[in-house]
Amino acid sequence: MSDLKRLWKETEDFVHSYEKEIAEKYINFLREVARYYISKGKRVFFRENRVVHYGEGGFGWMVIECDDDEYEVFDSHILEIRFKPRLNEKDIVGAVEIKEKNLRDIKYEI
Repeated sequence: MSDLKRLWKETEDFVHSYEKEIAEKYINFLREVARYYISKGKRVFFRENRVVHYGEGGFGWMVIECDDDEYEVFDSHILEIRFKPRLNEKDIVGAVEIKEKNLRDIKYEI
């Protein structure tokens, strides 16, 4: 049984180290997207996913007040990012408005 415990510990450490790298890379991507749109004078809001694992629910939810099309910008659908021409209260409930000074509020805790 000690071999199985050791095997599990090695596996757990390996998965955790890569999971942390993946999360850091993705969060950095979201911060750079926010920085780009803030520099263009757009409003950006972010709500961290604190409910489920990112594999089930993404890293959080970012909404950007603009009329860009995600497929033109990213050539793909990004689960965490939405563009809306006009934000209403429902769009930003529970979210933090992101500015240059608080980009680190875009985060995901493993």
